[in-house]
Amino acid sequence: MAQPPDRRLTYFTQHQRVAEWLQSISRPDGMQFLDMDGDSLSNLEQSCKILLSLSRSEQPHLQQLLLHFTTTWNHDQFTEITAQFSPEHTFHAVFLNKKKSPNFVHGGWSSDRMKNITSGTFPTEKLRLNATFVSRTSKYIEYWLKNFQINTLKIKMNYIGPIPGLRLKKLIIHGSNNIRFINNWLNNLIPNIVDPSEPSRKTIDVEFIDVAKLDQIFHHPVMTSGKVNLTFHRVNTHFTRKTLNYINSPRVNITVRQVPSDTVNMFLKRWIRGEMVEDFQYLHITETTQWPRQEIQLRDAFKGIRYQKVDLKTDVPLRILQIDKDDKTEKEDSSINTSTSSSPSSPTPSSSSSHSSRHLQIYQITGPRPAFCVHFNNQFIFEVPTPEQIQMLNVSPPMIQNTFNEYERQKNRIYMELFRKRLIRLFN
Repeated sequence: MAQPPDRRLTYFTQHQRVAEWLQSISRPDGMQFLDMDGDSLSNLEQSCKILLSLSRSEQPHLQQLLLHFTTTWNHDQFTEITAQFSPEHTFHAVFLNKKKSPNFVHGGWSSDRMKNITSGTFPTEKLRLNATFVSRTSKYIEYWLKNFQINTLKIKMNYIGPIPGLRLKKLIIHGSNNIRFINNWLNNLIPNIVDPSEPSRKTIDVEFIDVAKLDQIFHHPVMTSGKVNLTFHRVNTHFTRKTLNYINSPRVNITVRQVPSDTVNMFLKRWIRGEMVEDFQYLHITETTQWPRQEIQLRDAFKGIRYQKVDLKTDVPLRILQIDKDDKTEKEDSSINTSTSSSPSSPTPSSSSSHSSRHLQIYQITGPRPAFCVHFNNQFIFEVPTPEQIQMLNVSPPMIQNTFNEYERQKNRIYMELFRKRLIRLFN
């Protein structure tokens, strides 16, 4: 990759960096990877000069990179690369392989900076007989991954090609059901979010959208390392009893159709036994089911767990308290809309009566540290405040403080319960 110049960036040094940039994507036989004619190549150079001038590092920095590969209903293959260098400047390239004429590829690119739009098209080109569309675009994808520093990488494809070590702050995998593909990306992740309290420790945000193979994904070593903040969104998915048994993440945010109460119970007992990462913060589950009987039942979720109902007052921005604020805001908006739409002669219910329809009940869960839990409007939140936040909480009645012996007895009781269930399964 071109080294950044020490002196002031002039037109000549820009042109030199562009030439080196284009050589870095050359094919092994010396021909340019895109095989473009002179006019298109000069247009691409003009765009690349702007891109390279934005970066002073050895590797140009990308805020976000989107890689999208799909097959359309008529079996055309479509590949899209969108690289965001800054909020006002992006590079966009599209490759389309027509099924009716599989030996041709169409492409285009565009960049936009302060509304000075430059664009061009890759002319229709013939693919070489020994190069398929997938292998051709895979080399281009590999180039972007190797030569750029990336904050957020979003993947919408089943790409099994070589992947370098990815030093990322966030990875988004959208709509993939190939476990080999998913593991291929997870195996090469290098967390790059620095923990303010412990600079030597780094984490990464991983988000799955409409992705299947849950149990196999959550078994991956990265998911159990305590370095991944997990977000999972698949509205039609049903969790099994053991889906959350192996997750060990500081922050877990899940949106699914249904989560069994036993699954939550097993997760809470794992935390009580001290099997979660020390800096665990919260588990936030949002269920999309419309059937109340399918929702999480706290009676079953708290089975075998020591807890108490509490009233919590604090200025600390906890997630368990944010639910009540969001709900009140929605009710106020709906009451305003109702009052404006109704006639002046017809009475409207007061806002106080509408707010008191359902009270937010908070529970304290005893364990290694004080924790709190709430279930409200299809949302279940289990949150563990930091020691600094605990000092700022006003809890009534006072929090249950476990002594070491009480904590060990509670943990041993849970272990004996697990052992008894295994014996019953073994002898039955």
